[in-house]
Amino acid sequence: MVRRSRALLLLGIGLWLGLARPAFAEDRLVLIVNAESRVTALTSIDVHKLFLGLTVVVSELRLHPFRNDADELMNRVFFQNIVSMSESVYDRRMLALTLQQGRTAPPVLHSTKEVLDALAEDPAAVSFAWAADVERDPRVKALRVLWRR
Repeated sequence: MVRRSRALLLLGIGLWLGLARPAFAEDRLVLIVNAESRVTALTSIDVHKLFLGLTVVVSELRLHPFRNDADELMNRVFFQNIVSMSESVYDRRMLALTLQQGRTAPPVLHSTKEVLDALAEDPAAVSFAWAADVERDPRVKALRVLWRR
């Protein structure tokens, strides 16, 4: 009876470990561009400026961002780690940019598929996505890890 209980316990632990989702790929948010883009690197300051609506030019390309709003965690990481401000402060900043300089806020796309499709069409576009999604799409490349759990 003890052997059977122990065997069932070990089987349960083995199944639990086998079904646990791998953290190494899905828990990394990466900065992405078109696979054919001449952009090979962006500093943290460039990324910050880009998503605040400021002009960033790299390899003679005027870059423009697409904000990926596919899930809640990605949204929190965007505000905390990429632009370093709360959502309300960011919204006010974007409104001020529009009213004072006539610029528009970065477009917000609501699915990673939309983001990957947009980047595949535009070599000057920049965005972010989970590493697991990027690894499955040959049309885009990751420049760097922005956040990891």
